[in-house]
Amino acid sequence: MRVSLHVIVDQEDEAIVEIVKEEINHLCSAFTFSPSRPQPSLRNCLEFYGSATLDSNEIESLLSQLNNDWDGDMDDCCAYGFNTKMFHPNVYYLQFQIL
Repeated sequence: MRVSLHVIVDQEDEAIVEIVKEEINHLCSAFTFSPSRPQPSLRNCLEFYGSATLDSNEIESLLSQLNNDWDGDMDDCCAYGFNTKMFHPNVYYLQFQIL
């Protein structure tokens, strides 16, 4: 299944974005990522997207490692870092979708 991951990092720091991308690749090496850009509705935040082709077992494993409390169904879910445990402390928001 083709999947998409939207990531918002809470600082405008490309070095942090690269660390976050590396951590995602450590969890699942199938991801490719877009360049980061300023997040238009949040001050001092960067966002980027990732995509991969994963099977259902890989998806379940990835989701459990990225965050401990997703909102929504597995095919379209999101999580905020201010009230959940993210895989990296500078990740503010995640949205995961099966395309």
